[in-house]
Amino acid sequence: MDHYQFEAFSVPCDLHIDAPTASAANDAAKAVFENAKRLEQRYSFFTSDSELSSLNNRSTDRHTLSDELAGLIRLALFYAQITHGTFDIATAGTLKELSRAASLDAYALRKEALLPFADSTHLNLDGNILTFSNPVTKIDLGGLVKEYAVDNSILLLQSLGIESAMVNFGGDIAVIGTYYDVPWRVGIQDPNVPDNNLIETELNYGAVCTSGHSKRFSLIESERISHIIAPIKKDDTFAQISIHAPTAVDAGIWSTALLIDPALIPPEHIEIVSTVRL
Repeated sequence: MDHYQFEAFSVPCDLHIDAPTASAANDAAKAVFENAKRLEQRYSFFTSDSELSSLNNRSTDRHTLSDELAGLIRLALFYAQITHGTFDIATAGTLKELSRAASLDAYALRKEALLPFADSTHLNLDGNILTFSNPVTKIDLGGLVKEYAVDNSILLLQSLGIESAMVNFGGDIAVIGTYYDVPWRVGIQDPNVPDNNLIETELNYGAVCTSGHSKRFSLIESERISHIIAPIKKDDTFAQISIHAPTAVDAGIWSTALLIDPALIPPEHIEIVSTVRL
């Protein structure tokens, strides 16, 4: 079993690959790395020459998308619908600037101004044609593209003949096969005691993704503002939740949605592995 590490999507990434030869493992790892970096560059919210940036810094509201980006946005719109808007790329993108607010008063005022434009009802996707209803709405694929990259990595490894592997992009984990003939074991970190695991779970297939507020946040007047911004703050929410699902996209999106609104009822194939209440 060969182990590889790199960084993509601003998180540490790990690969464990069981291949017939070291050369085959190296080639597979290189393919995964190059594809991850391609996706990171193409769909980054912050990279000025990304395809996503051209949408958010637009001079026109009608755009012809690449097949891949159209597919990602179509997927995002589907999840916005089934999570009742809790997972929404337009909410994430339009409210992204709030983390730069100089004060809590400025944060509240700017949020109030942006909220009418911060949902996917302002997007219309017809084939590969995306139309915005206004010049304010932006989109952020940060809650989708990393998970898509994990699933893409698994498919890429399988296409190269790899039968056993683990892909871990910053805690979004997917596996195929076994680890030396036993199930993969995945530790779920305790957000309050980072050196400890809450639990360890066996993973025979699919993906486990964890969403939480402890890792990524902004400080405004000493108040921690999570990178996951909800339009309306709910009283009963999680500090962290881990989900097992057939794909990383499914696990990642439902972990984010349930983090914001635990009252959501996920599909039967979504398994809650671990939760920590606020």
